[in-house]
Amino acid sequence: MLYAVIVAGGQGTRLWPVSRRDNPKQIRPFIGGRTMLQKTYNRVGKIVPVENIWVATNVAYREEFCQQLPGLSSDRMILEPIKRNTAAAVGLAAVVLAKHDLEATMINVWSDHFIRHEDVYKEKILQAEKILEQHPECLIDIVARPEYPATGFGYLEAGEELARIDDVVAYKAKRFVEKPDLNTAQEYLSAGNFYWNTAIFVWKVRTLLAMYEKYLPEMYTGLMQIQSAWGTDDQERVMNEIFPTLESVAIDYAIFEKTPNIALIPAELGWRDVGSWQAIYDILTETKNGVVQKGKVMAVDTQDTLIFNENEGKLVAVVGIKDLVIVDTKDSLLIMHKSQDQDIKKIITQLEETGEVEQL
Repeated sequence: MLYAVIVAGGQGTRLWPVSRRDNPKQIRPFIGGRTMLQKTYNRVGKIVPVENIWVATNVAYREEFCQQLPGLSSDRMILEPIKRNTAAAVGLAAVVLAKHDLEATMINVWSDHFIRHEDVYKEKILQAEKILEQHPECLIDIVARPEYPATGFGYLEAGEELARIDDVVAYKAKRFVEKPDLNTAQEYLSAGNFYWNTAIFVWKVRTLLAMYEKYLPEMYTGLMQIQSAWGTDDQERVMNEIFPTLESVAIDYAIFEKTPNIALIPAELGWRDVGSWQAIYDILTETKNGVVQKGKVMAVDTQDTLIFNENEGKLVAVVGIKDLVIVDTKDSLLIMHKSQDQDIKKIITQLEETGEVEQL
């Protein structure tokens, strides 16, 4: 049976100062009136029944998630006691789902993705499910054609054809490369057979857990201890004891770069990982001069700029600027070049070092 797991535990530091530890990006309405979490839930709800949707997040966000997703049963929430990166988060979801249905096929989705073409998204995922029946040993990634030489994404190189159903072709992945440098990303863009890793995967939970056992044996042992206790009176105790001890590592490095059994299905999804202000700008750009604005804003002789004003009643006025991001919240003001959105983490580090936790 097909299930969807929404991984929604990130903090979204590159979207500071709007995304904060206690109010992270997935529960904020960056694009339109609904939050990214709500949009993701509704999107996968068109593919699987509501009872087959699980959400993995931090226990600190439980109350807010229940309010935003009133249709989600509490027993479909997988609550982590502490953040331990994506390998632990996805692995935990996999063992919980495997205990519910050992033969489960899992759609792995993220709460901070923007999908413009949701009909294509649904079609490709359902085709991936069919291909897995022929090739259950594979992890199938629904990938996007690169639009520019991004250095913040992983890339998959398409190799020989693996399977074809109707007009949908799945390819074997020759290699997976996480976050290449600019020159390498430009080479990938020119080559034509490299795709952005969206990490929208479809896989058999049996297959994924076998990879954890092979590539992350210590984590696998811990996850299986949690699985044994899941649904019993010992669940919370075992989770609190075991989960914080799991290695903090991204699943991209821990498994995706190592396994030869990744396949890919190219899709025109209109996809963006909403992990930076540049991504917000790309999604919302519609005007001729590329000025994107939210809130009370006045812009004169301004180009290619995002102005995000969260202060009701306060005017943000700009004159003669270009290629900037300006974000104004009740307690912080960010001004930066769009191209330097990766460097926001340096601000977070400085705030941590100076003890200004109220800004985090």
